[in-house]
Amino acid sequence: MIVFWNGSLVKVGEILLPVSDAVFLRGEGVFETVRAEGGRPCLWEKHYARLAGSACRMGWIAPDRGLLKSQIIELLEAKQLERARVRITLGKECLITAEALPEAKEFVSAVSIDCPVNERSPLAGVKCTSYAENMILLRESGADEAIRPNTVGELCEGCISNVFFVKDGEIFTPAPETGCLPGVMRSEVIRVASVMEGRWPTEILQKADEIWLSNSLRRLRFVNYLDGRDLGRESSLFLDVRQRLKHS
Repeated sequence: MIVFWNGSLVKVGEILLPVSDAVFLRGEGVFETVRAEGGRPCLWEKHYARLAGSACRMGWIAPDRGLLKSQIIELLEAKQLERARVRITLGKECLITAEALPEAKEFVSAVSIDCPVNERSPLAGVKCTSYAENMILLRESGADEAIRPNTVGELCEGCISNVFFVKDGEIFTPAPETGCLPGVMRSEVIRVASVMEGRWPTEILQKADEIWLSNSLRRLRFVNYLDGRDLGRESSLFLDVRQRLKHS
Protein backbone atom coordinates (compact mmCIF):
# COMPACT_ATOMS: atom_id res chain seq x y z
CA MET A 1 0.00 0.00 0.00
CA ILE A 2 1.34 3.39 -1.03
CA VAL A 3 0.50 6.61 0.82
CA PHE A 4 1.67 10.22 0.94
CA TRP A 5 3.49 10.84 4.21
CA ASN A 6 4.82 14.30 5.00
CA GLY A 7 5.18 15.22 1.36
CA SER A 8 6.61 11.97 -0.03
CA LEU A 9 5.17 8.84 -1.62
CA VAL A 10 6.10 5.91 0.63
CA LYS A 11 5.04 2.37 1.39
CA VAL A 12 3.03 1.96 4.60
CA GLY A 13 5.83 -0.01 6.26
CA GLU A 14 8.21 2.91 5.77
CA ILE A 15 6.19 5.37 7.89
CA LEU A 16 7.95 6.47 11.06
CA LEU A 17 5.50 7.91 13.59
CA PRO A 18 6.93 9.65 16.67
CA VAL A 19 5.75 7.95 19.87
CA SER A 20 4.84 11.39 21.20
CA ASP A 21 2.50 12.13 18.29
CA ALA A 22 -0.66 13.78 19.66
CA VAL A 23 -2.91 12.34 16.94
CA PHE A 24 -1.85 8.82 17.90
CA LEU A 25 -1.85 9.39 21.67
CA ARG A 26 -4.90 11.61 22.18
CA GLY A 27 -6.72 11.96 18.87
CA GLU A 28 -5.63 15.61 18.58
CA GLY A 29 -5.86 15.75 14.84
CA VAL A 30 -8.26 16.66 12.06
CA PHE A 31 -9.15 14.84 8.90
CA GLU A 32 -11.01 15.25 5.66
CA THR A 33 -12.54 12.51 3.51
CA VAL A 34 -12.80 13.35 -0.18
CA ARG A 35 -14.41 11.54 -3.09
CA ALA A 36 -12.25 11.31 -6.21
CA GLU A 37 -13.62 10.94 -9.73
CA GLY A 38 -11.52 10.69 -12.87
CA GLY A 39 -8.38 10.70 -10.74
CA ARG A 40 -9.18 14.13 -9.29
CA PRO A 41 -10.57 15.19 -5.88
CA CYS A 42 -14.19 16.40 -6.05
CA LEU A 43 -15.21 19.72 -4.49
CA TRP A 44 -11.62 20.29 -3.42
CA GLU A 45 -11.94 23.98 -2.63
CA LYS A 46 -14.73 23.32 -0.10
CA HIS A 47 -12.94 20.36 1.45
CA TYR A 48 -9.73 22.33 1.82
CA ALA A 49 -11.57 25.28 3.38
CA ARG A 50 -13.05 23.00 6.02
CA LEU A 51 -9.73 21.25 6.64
CA ALA A 52 -7.96 24.59 7.03
CA GLY A 53 -10.70 25.86 9.34
CA SER A 54 -10.53 22.74 11.51
CA ALA A 55 -6.73 22.99 11.67
CA CYS A 56 -7.00 26.63 12.71
CA ARG A 57 -9.35 25.67 15.55
CA MET A 58 -6.64 23.27 16.75
CA GLY A 59 -4.00 26.00 16.53
CA TRP A 60 -2.27 24.88 13.32
CA ILE A 61 -1.85 26.06 9.76
CA ALA A 62 -2.86 23.54 7.07
CA PRO A 63 -0.42 22.74 4.25
CA ASP A 64 -0.77 24.71 1.03
CA ARG A 65 -4.02 24.01 -0.84
CA GLY A 66 -2.40 23.51 -4.25
CA LEU A 67 0.36 21.33 -2.82
CA LEU A 68 -2.11 18.99 -1.11
CA LYS A 69 -4.19 18.71 -4.27
CA SER A 70 -1.14 17.83 -6.37
CA GLN A 71 -0.14 15.17 -3.82
CA ILE A 72 -3.63 13.65 -3.93
CA ILE A 73 -3.50 13.46 -7.73
CA GLU A 74 0.00 11.95 -7.65
CA LEU A 75 -1.14 9.33 -5.14
CA LEU A 76 -4.18 8.43 -7.26
CA GLU A 77 -1.98 8.09 -10.32
CA ALA A 78 0.53 5.91 -8.44
CA LYS A 79 -2.28 3.61 -7.31
CA GLN A 80 -4.08 3.78 -10.67
CA LEU A 81 -7.33 4.84 -9.03
CA GLU A 82 -10.03 6.74 -10.92
CA ARG A 83 -12.87 6.53 -8.36
CA ALA A 84 -11.54 6.60 -4.83
CA ARG A 85 -11.97 7.44 -1.18
CA VAL A 86 -9.20 9.86 -0.23
CA ARG A 87 -8.46 10.73 3.38
CA ILE A 88 -6.18 13.50 4.63
CA THR A 89 -5.16 13.16 8.28
CA LEU A 90 -3.43 16.19 9.72
CA GLY A 91 -1.57 16.87 12.95
CA LYS A 92 2.10 17.70 13.15
CA GLU A 93 2.39 14.99 10.51
CA CYS A 94 0.39 14.79 7.28
CA LEU A 95 -0.93 11.51 5.90
CA ILE A 96 -2.88 11.07 2.65
CA THR A 97 -4.40 7.69 1.82
CA ALA A 98 -6.52 6.52 -1.10
CA GLU A 99 -8.50 3.37 -1.73
CA ALA A 100 -11.09 2.23 -4.24
CA LEU A 101 -14.59 3.52 -3.54
CA PRO A 102 -16.85 0.61 -2.47
CA GLU A 103 -20.10 0.03 -4.32
CA ALA A 104 -23.16 1.69 -2.77
CA LYS A 105 -25.81 -0.44 -1.06
CA GLU A 106 -29.18 -0.74 -2.74
CA PHE A 107 -31.18 0.04 0.43
CA VAL A 108 -30.28 2.27 3.38
CA SER A 109 -31.44 1.77 6.96
CA ALA A 110 -31.18 4.28 9.80
CA VAL A 111 -32.05 4.25 13.48
CA SER A 112 -32.63 7.01 16.00
CA ILE A 113 -30.40 6.87 19.08
CA ASP A 114 -30.36 9.00 22.22
CA CYS A 115 -26.60 9.53 22.68
CA PRO A 116 -26.29 13.31 22.14
CA VAL A 117 -23.84 15.47 20.24
CA ASN A 118 -22.49 18.26 22.45
CA GLU A 119 -23.30 21.43 20.53
CA ARG A 120 -21.36 23.45 23.14
CA SER A 121 -18.13 21.50 22.66
CA PRO A 122 -15.09 23.48 21.47
CA LEU A 123 -14.84 20.80 18.77
CA ALA A 124 -18.38 21.35 17.46
CA GLY A 125 -18.13 21.71 13.69
CA VAL A 126 -14.54 20.37 13.62
CA LYS A 127 -13.82 17.09 11.81
CA CYS A 128 -11.58 15.75 14.53
CA THR A 129 -9.79 12.39 14.50
CA SER A 130 -11.36 11.62 17.90
CA TYR A 131 -14.04 9.64 16.06
CA ALA A 132 -14.27 6.51 18.21
CA GLU A 133 -17.62 7.53 19.73
CA ASN A 134 -19.21 7.87 16.30
CA MET A 135 -17.83 4.54 15.10
CA ILE A 136 -18.90 2.63 18.21
CA LEU A 137 -22.41 4.08 18.07
CA LEU A 138 -22.73 3.26 14.38
CA ARG A 139 -21.40 -0.25 14.80
CA GLU A 140 -23.67 -1.01 17.75
CA SER A 141 -26.73 0.39 15.95
CA GLY A 142 -26.67 -2.43 13.42
CA ALA A 143 -27.84 0.04 10.74
CA ASP A 144 -26.22 1.99 7.93
CA GLU A 145 -26.58 5.19 9.95
CA ALA A 146 -27.44 6.20 13.51
CA ILE A 147 -29.11 9.60 13.85
CA ARG A 148 -28.31 11.61 16.98
CA PRO A 149 -29.86 14.51 18.90
CA ASN A 150 -27.92 17.29 20.58
CA THR A 151 -27.93 17.88 24.34
CA VAL A 152 -31.28 19.71 24.25
CA GLY A 153 -33.05 17.02 22.24
CA GLU A 154 -32.87 18.69 18.84
CA LEU A 155 -32.28 16.72 15.65
CA CYS A 156 -28.57 17.05 14.91
CA GLU A 157 -26.77 14.61 12.59
CA GLY A 158 -25.85 11.03 11.82
CA CYS A 159 -22.59 9.43 12.89
CA ILE A 160 -21.17 9.77 9.38
CA SER A 161 -23.79 11.86 7.54
CA ASN A 162 -25.81 15.03 7.60
CA VAL A 163 -29.58 14.57 7.76
CA PHE A 164 -32.37 16.02 5.62
CA PHE A 165 -36.07 15.35 5.93
CA VAL A 166 -38.99 16.11 3.65
CA LYS A 167 -42.49 17.09 4.73
CA ASP A 168 -45.25 18.07 2.30
CA GLY A 169 -42.73 18.52 -0.51
CA GLU A 170 -40.42 20.85 1.48
CA ILE A 171 -36.82 19.97 2.37
CA PHE A 172 -35.40 20.66 5.85
CA THR A 173 -32.05 20.15 7.58
CA PRO A 174 -30.65 20.96 11.05
CA ALA A 175 -28.88 24.32 11.29
CA PRO A 176 -25.17 24.46 12.26
CA GLU A 177 -26.23 25.87 15.65
CA THR A 178 -27.49 22.39 16.57
CA GLY A 179 -23.86 21.23 16.63
CA CYS A 180 -23.93 19.28 13.37
CA LEU A 181 -20.81 19.08 11.24
CA PRO A 182 -21.07 21.50 8.29
CA GLY A 183 -20.76 18.82 5.63
CA VAL A 184 -19.42 19.64 2.17
CA MET A 185 -22.17 17.63 0.46
CA ARG A 186 -24.70 19.20 2.82
CA SER A 187 -23.68 22.60 1.48
CA GLU A 188 -24.02 21.33 -2.09
CA VAL A 189 -27.57 20.08 -1.46
CA ILE A 190 -28.46 23.48 -0.02
CA ARG A 191 -26.88 25.12 -3.08
CA VAL A 192 -28.84 23.14 -5.68
CA ALA A 193 -32.19 22.85 -3.87
CA SER A 194 -34.50 24.94 -1.72
CA VAL A 195 -33.69 23.81 1.82
CA MET A 196 -34.84 25.28 5.12
CA GLU A 197 -32.32 25.15 7.97
CA GLY A 198 -33.69 25.16 11.49
CA ARG A 199 -34.00 23.49 14.88
CA TRP A 200 -36.52 20.74 15.53
CA PRO A 201 -37.01 18.02 18.15
CA THR A 202 -35.77 14.60 17.06
CA GLU A 203 -39.38 13.36 16.98
CA ILE A 204 -39.84 15.32 13.75
CA LEU A 205 -38.32 12.40 11.86
CA GLN A 206 -41.23 10.16 12.85
CA LYS A 207 -43.55 12.55 10.99
CA ALA A 208 -41.33 13.00 7.94
CA ASP A 209 -42.40 11.81 4.52
CA GLU A 210 -38.80 11.20 3.45
CA ILE A 211 -35.35 11.17 5.07
CA TRP A 212 -32.10 11.73 3.18
CA LEU A 213 -28.46 11.38 4.23
CA SER A 214 -25.53 13.24 2.72
CA ASN A 215 -21.79 12.80 2.87
CA SER A 216 -18.98 13.35 0.41
CA LEU A 217 -18.39 9.71 -0.43
CA ARG A 218 -22.00 8.64 -1.01
CA ARG A 219 -23.27 12.09 -1.97
CA LEU A 220 -27.04 11.85 -1.30
CA ARG A 221 -28.81 8.70 -0.13
CA PHE A 222 -32.48 7.97 0.40
CA VAL A 223 -33.33 6.26 3.70
CA ASN A 224 -35.58 3.30 2.99
CA TYR A 225 -36.07 2.30 6.62
CA LEU A 226 -36.04 4.39 9.81
CA ASP A 227 -36.39 2.51 13.09
CA GLY A 228 -37.94 -0.32 11.09
CA ARG A 229 -40.52 1.93 9.39
CA ASP A 230 -40.66 1.48 5.62
CA LEU A 231 -40.23 4.88 3.94
CA GLY A 232 -40.58 3.51 0.44
CA ARG A 233 -38.24 4.09 -2.45
CA GLU A 234 -36.53 7.09 -4.00
CA SER A 235 -39.03 9.87 -4.74
CA SER A 236 -39.07 12.14 -7.78
CA LEU A 237 -37.95 15.05 -5.56
CA PHE A 238 -34.98 13.07 -4.31
CA LEU A 239 -34.02 11.92 -7.82
CA ASP A 240 -34.22 15.49 -9.09
CA VAL A 241 -31.90 16.82 -6.36
CA ARG A 242 -29.49 13.94 -6.82
CA GLN A 243 -29.37 14.59 -10.55
CA ARG A 244 -28.44 18.22 -9.92
CA LEU A 245 -25.63 17.07 -7.62
CA LYS A 246 -24.06 15.02 -10.40
CA HIS A 247 -22.71 18.22 -11.83
CA SER A 248 -21.04 19.16 -8.50
